[in-house]
Amino acid sequence: MSDSDRGHPIQMGVIVLLLAGGGWWFFNTYEVAGLDEVTVYPKTSDLEDSTFISYGDEPPLLSSGGLSLTSSMSLSESDNPFAAARNRVLPTESTSSPPVGVRHKPLKIAAWALDGFGPTKLRNPVCRTNIARVIGGFDIVALQQVASVERDLIPRLVDFINQSGRRYDYVIGKPTGPDDRPEQLAFLFDTQRVVVDRRQTYSVSDPADKVTFDPLVGWFRAATPPPASAWTFSLVNIRIDLARAPQEVALLPAIMKSVTNDGRSEDDVVIAGLFQADDAYLLGTFDDSEMKASVESRPTDIFGRYQTSNLLFRQSVTSEFVGRGGVVDLMRTYDLTPVELETVTSHLPVYAEFSATEGGQFE
Repeated sequence: MSDSDRGHPIQMGVIVLLLAGGGWWFFNTYEVAGLDEVTVYPKTSDLEDSTFISYGDEPPLLSSGGLSLTSSMSLSESDNPFAAARNRVLPTESTSSPPVGVRHKPLKIAAWALDGFGPTKLRNPVCRTNIARVIGGFDIVALQQVASVERDLIPRLVDFINQSGRRYDYVIGKPTGPDDRPEQLAFLFDTQRVVVDRRQTYSVSDPADKVTFDPLVGWFRAATPPPASAWTFSLVNIRIDLARAPQEVALLPAIMKSVTNDGRSEDDVVIAGLFQADDAYLLGTFDDSEMKASVESRPTDIFGRYQTSNLLFRQSVTSEFVGRGGVVDLMRTYDLTPVELETVTSHLPVYAEFSATEGGQFE
């Protein structure tokens, strides 16, 4: 056997070792994101990222108004990541004092029913592009009517949105609804504007099947102000079944009460979604003069016929509301034709704006 023949296995061994070492370094230094389009970006060691990522155990059941609701586990102040953040500055944020009188840009929170968003709409370039454009105009969007046939629909949509350089993320609920037409509820949000505590994300459990689609609850905090002054709030994603609208709308006060009393000591609760009822009916259901609807006396469908979507909150408690909200006219705002609108959804996005700081005060 020649010397060159004997050297070949040694060379191959060296190459294998180099490849293995390089692979170890790569995957410990970078993260790979994306499904259709692969994105590679450096890993970080930010404390804030590690604080708001993991799901907790199944929380206990609470009962309110005859409706059994799955609620977050009771938290002491020491266990509450948002409350703890109010008492200290996270290492990833500047420790310098902000200028006197700083007012951060308000958070724009929206609800949008996608009218059966599934693989066909995701593959349609017109539909996909326009959904991404609209979502990119908000800091948080509560999405309804997402088909759960393929579980990666929302991740793929977020990947597409982030191709433009944005850094959106998502929280998605479990499949819910009838066995023959299950759906998922989701929150899509700009990570530069808000952070979420995933450990306190949960779906409302309804063992008695009083609601068709289990609401999804997320706990958010504004990202731009220092944690000590940033607004924190619960956002409840609701999807009412049209066939059972009167019975399900009647349960909204009980749902809001249970989320308020779920053990997290969060008094700001915003309910957003597809209610299948107008603001007059919704506010009458609550029988509370302090309840506020962001959309008043305006249709929310593309044909200008009905008002079905809204955002609801108690304005005496949620003083962060800055007084702006309503319906987004997609035809004018994004120069869409009626045909393009119908390709996306028959529902228009609705929104409300809230101060990024607690109480809406200057820092």
